Amino acid sequence: MIKKVIEIKKNVPADDRVELSWFDMQKPNLSAMTDKNVSFILKVKFTHLHDNDILVCEDGYAIEIARGKDDVYVFEFSDHISFAKNAYAIGNRHQPICIEDYKITVLDDIALGDIVGVLQSDDSVKVTKSNEYFRPNINEHHSH
Repeated sequence: MIKKVIEIKKNVPADDRVELSWFDMQKPNLSAMTDKNVSFILKVKFTHLHDNDILVCEDGYAIEIARGKDDVYVFEFSDHISFAKNAYAIGNRHQPICIEDYKITVLDDIALGDIVGVLQSDDSVKVTKSNEYFRPNINEHHSH
């Protein structure tokens, strides 16, 4: 049986937990399975999920949200022009991004495959793929 989430709370006891990626925590509609193999569905209005949120189902079953790690690419640039051009190109794909000094971190996403390929072949850019907590510079992903 699939449980339907009806409310999001904080600081209440949980019966179960689910680990979600950053991207899944931004979705307005979500179906997932908990650590105890309980399936649930969720429709969120005007918000997104946060670490430690408690999803309360119709029958009172409570599921704690745990933030999971994501596959990300980290690009480290040696010059400001390459850094700026690539930040602009990634931004034009409407992808969430973390920008630091000469460093860009993005989620591993098929929409960026061509950019990743170009950067991997550029000796002036250090490209690292890892599994870590993704922290974009803005609080939520947007769409048009």
